[in-house]
Amino acid sequence: MRVILYVFILLVSLGSMAQQIHSVDFLKGKVDITIDATDRSVKGKVDYSFKVLKNTSSVTIDAKKMQIESVLLDDVQMDVVYDDKHLKIVSDFKANTDHNVQVTYTAFPTKALYFVKDYQGNDQIWTQGQGKYSSNWLPSFDDMNEKVEFDLSISYDVNYEVIANGKLLKTEKVNDTIQRWHYDMQKPMCSYLLAFVIGKYKKESEVSKSGIPLEMYYYPGDKDKLTSTYRHNKRLFDFLEEEIGYAFPWQNYKQVPVKDFLYAGMENTGTTIFSDAFVVDSIAFKDRNYINVNAHELAHQWFGDLVTATEGTHHWLQEGFATYYALLAEREIFGEEYFLYKLYESAEQLTEQSKAKETTSLLNPKASSLTFYQRGAWALYALRSLIGDTHFKITVHNYLEKHKYNNATTSDFISIAEEVSGKDLSDYQKLWLETVAFPSQQALDLLTKSSFIKQYLNLAAERTQPLTGKWGTLAKALSFPVNDYIGQEAVYQLEGDNSQEAIALIDKAFESNNIFVRQTIANTINKIPEGLKKQYESLLEDDSYATIEPALYHLWANFPKDRNKYLDKTKAVIGFNDKNVRILWLVLALSTSNYEIDKHQQYFQELAGYASPVYHFNTRKNAFTYLESLQAFSDQSLRDLVEGSIHHNWRFRNFCRQLLDKLLKEPNYQKKYVDLKNSLPKRQEDFLEKKLTP
Repeated sequence: MRVILYVFILLVSLGSMAQQIHSVDFLKGKVDITIDATDRSVKGKVDYSFKVLKNTSSVTIDAKKMQIESVLLDDVQMDVVYDDKHLKIVSDFKANTDHNVQVTYTAFPTKALYFVKDYQGNDQIWTQGQGKYSSNWLPSFDDMNEKVEFDLSISYDVNYEVIANGKLLKTEKVNDTIQRWHYDMQKPMCSYLLAFVIGKYKKESEVSKSGIPLEMYYYPGDKDKLTSTYRHNKRLFDFLEEEIGYAFPWQNYKQVPVKDFLYAGMENTGTTIFSDAFVVDSIAFKDRNYINVNAHELAHQWFGDLVTATEGTHHWLQEGFATYYALLAEREIFGEEYFLYKLYESAEQLTEQSKAKETTSLLNPKASSLTFYQRGAWALYALRSLIGDTHFKITVHNYLEKHKYNNATTSDFISIAEEVSGKDLSDYQKLWLETVAFPSQQALDLLTKSSFIKQYLNLAAERTQPLTGKWGTLAKALSFPVNDYIGQEAVYQLEGDNSQEAIALIDKAFESNNIFVRQTIANTINKIPEGLKKQYESLLEDDSYATIEPALYHLWANFPKDRNKYLDKTKAVIGFNDKNVRILWLVLALSTSNYEIDKHQQYFQELAGYASPVYHFNTRKNAFTYLESLQAFSDQSLRDLVEGSIHHNWRFRNFCRQLLDKLLKEPNYQKKYVDLKNSLPKRQEDFLEKKLTP
């Protein structure tokens, strides 16, 4: 096969690629690939069947920086035009004809497919198509309007698990070391929702009320965290299926945690991949659980996967819906007050955002995540309040039914809502969807229908008042049983006040035994009055890593004579997956001159070790932050910082680069890096060389 590199042809022929769906409909894609972790490659082929809708001279497939080995059109070898982004197959395609194209290729993706090592040093490989597109590892379609029924066959080491979209039909041995997994999808989907994970996993299964298999994956060493991580999983699924009022549209539903994921989670069709930062024990569940992410990605199976926005202008049809339904699911678990307080919080954020020059309407494709997610959710909450529960649920059902396995626009949704409700929604659309400023007053009017929100806002209105004028109000707010949110607000209003009147109220807050109120005390009371020392020390016993971390630091800082006691008490506490409590403990132990001096070197090595690629990037970030504060970078830590500076997670990468730039401004660290440069792997060495070159 010849690959013709005619870029000037592409400028004309590929400019109208977005319109290809009007002339060609790709129906089915059979993918057969082999993954090689050693050279980070994907090798294989994909067979597409497609129907020509109207006469056209070419068909285009997206393929980023691949080695195209052969292209067969209806079993005939073809010449193609390829510019490292698109494959253009030229032929005289006639309307109402069916064809097949087979592409054999090798890809070395730097986006959308990520090769990492898990915490035991095993291979872990996972995809992330949204925003980066699956065309980096598979010749496919970046256009969200092209939906294809994909079947994936993936070959890898027999000692691993391969999890992908669809139903696992069978596995078969390729040879003694390689196995092939065959997954089948029955309905069409967008290419960006293609997904697979390879790694060391075990799974537990449940069956939903409607009979859908629910598969929950976990690391072999995390069996004790399975229940806490996936708590309420079946309940969430059953609730959303009933609340949405439309049957789950896929064969099964899988959830897989991965290391160093780019986001909280991703709603790949029938196969959500999520950050293993949400793999939690029973204590961490109270502070940082998977409930919201679980519900959000599950809601996307309808809103985004079943029905996909035609373009970025209508992105809220995906993120706004998923955010709204996730809030409804959380209401099912945590109650009405939680739901209303979250709406209030997002309204405050949106109101503040409205003051910024760069703020946009909900229908601007360049809108912020806050706008797409939270304002989108608010738009649905307002619509439901306007047209009523029954009309809202019928609207959603009819919208999903009419546009299932297809694409939709905002107008498509609004027209159905008008038809169902019999209301003219033009004023609603202008206010909630098109106006740039968030409609704060209208949001407040909706919220204040709740007596809880009224009570909360009445207390919040006291923030500027002196304590003498509101002492009774705060005392009432802290009386048993204390409301989670009203109690926290009362404590916030006492921040920085060390008067006897304030101390009496804080003492009352301690006695509430409300975990969130006590957490607020730990985070706001930095200077601990002697009269509250005993009560404050009790925070170290709370079942909350978010409480223990600030409480330990503040006690250590306020009472130097008791530092050893506090360190002994918290010596065994690790904290969240980012080891927040343990890393702080190590820093405080190293900073306590008379505490286990003979172990200081051991503690420093442990702290520095948490900066290595063995750990989650959040753990590494914590370690780097404290190493900087101690000015105690070992040579290995400096190497680890360079490795982090080319990490695939952009947030962590940017953090590392900023820290590296800061260190390189200091002559001693610059000299160290000059000496270390040649000991680095080639890619890291090249990156550092550019940093060191004036």
